[in-house]
Amino acid sequence: MKKWLLGCLAGVLALSLQAQEPYPQLGAKLDSYLAALVGESASAQSAECDFLINTTQDSLLRQYVALKLYDHYLQSPVMGDDAVAVHVAREWLLSGKVAMHSEEDLFNARLFVEFNQHSLIGMPAPAVTLFSPSGEGVQLPPAGEWSVLYFYDTSCSTCKRETARLKDFVQESDVPVFAIYVGGSADAWEAYRADFPGVTHLWDPTFSSDWQRLYGVLQTPRMFLVNPSGVIVGRGLDTPALRQLLSQELASASYTYGEPAMMERYRQFFVPYGEALTVDDVMEVADYLAARTEGSAFKQVMGDFLYYLYGQKTEVYRSAVTPFVQKYILRPDIWTSAEDKAQVVSLGEMLLELVSRTPVGSQVPDLKVAGVLRRKPCFLVSGSRSGVFSLRKLKGNPGYLVFYTGNCSSCRETLAAVDALVAREPKARVLLVDMDALMADNPSMGEALLDSFDLSALPMIIQLDKNAVVQHKYLSL
Repeated sequence: MKKWLLGCLAGVLALSLQAQEPYPQLGAKLDSYLAALVGESASAQSAECDFLINTTQDSLLRQYVALKLYDHYLQSPVMGDDAVAVHVAREWLLSGKVAMHSEEDLFNARLFVEFNQHSLIGMPAPAVTLFSPSGEGVQLPPAGEWSVLYFYDTSCSTCKRETARLKDFVQESDVPVFAIYVGGSADAWEAYRADFPGVTHLWDPTFSSDWQRLYGVLQTPRMFLVNPSGVIVGRGLDTPALRQLLSQELASASYTYGEPAMMERYRQFFVPYGEALTVDDVMEVADYLAARTEGSAFKQVMGDFLYYLYGQKTEVYRSAVTPFVQKYILRPDIWTSAEDKAQVVSLGEMLLELVSRTPVGSQVPDLKVAGVLRRKPCFLVSGSRSGVFSLRKLKGNPGYLVFYTGNCSSCRETLAAVDALVAREPKARVLLVDMDALMADNPSMGEALLDSFDLSALPMIIQLDKNAVVQHKYLSL
């Protein structure tokens, strides 16, 4: 997954291994490398920073690379990049793995981490209790709705300009705004409230809620956007950025999963693997995509990935359902809304239940089923026999269960493939079960099969060993 990044890195490695090369050249290579990472998620960029620092063996070069990366993300104007600075500081600088230039620099890094690590994008907004003008305690963030947290000071000129823009937003939007005064003058706060109606005004004059540290308010104005799940989706915003981000987030709330264009894009991800595709490969692609998305984009990408798995009926993809759903879908911290649960979580749970029916390694249920037994004919035995057969006595080596219907083209192709199979494998036994006919003639028997096997898509082909233990599911003959 890192081929293009590794190619970009080759020059950096060469310089790192040749101490005589001047640092300006290394710095230029690092700048190009970091430019290529713009747009990746914070977690992906953090991993790349670790990768870069680990490539340097010389302690001075390692220090140079680590501090350059830290400074780059510390100064970055891109929302969310501060999370990478926090990671580099915690992992390499505060841990002592890389020395900073001075104790003052180390103190500043520690201060930066302490005042930013609790309110990064994608994290639950810290719960704080602030006070209304009447002295009533109000807990933030509110549950189950979008909210804007706006920290300001009446003596701050930038705050005055931002407040003027925020007033227009309040008049046009239904999203509640919580204006939090950080100063110490009750009179100034009262005058501000009178001039800014339509918002919830709060204050904590004694700093008892620790809001300054939890939200990293070292200067004002400071604005956060929190989603209905209580997760921070925007920080360090101004009002124009708030408008744009909120518009994007609200648009994603009505996202339609499984669109054909997206399914084709996922198909392209797997084309290079061909028939050698494994479950690990599927999860590698899922992990790659997950590491590069956050917030609503993560939900869209992982939701679409689930729909793609749902549409694939082969053994590898179906085997990937369990690890994928457990890792990325059964996440109550992410899939929180009723829409999430209806469109994504419920599908994931259904797929988990389906693939768990008669899993690989288990013996088939002790059921007697009407069908047609196929085998290679010989002098004493015909090649086809109708009747009721015990699934556990399917004495093939291998044995196959083929569930099908008579009106699907894939089923007809499978039946033709069965002819070729029994012709070339003398010990194979194939039990053909026509589900349409079975449901019409013996509904209770059909229901028992539906409860025991994943028959959500036909044909379903299951391979058994001589002891009727499932060896493979979702086969194609």
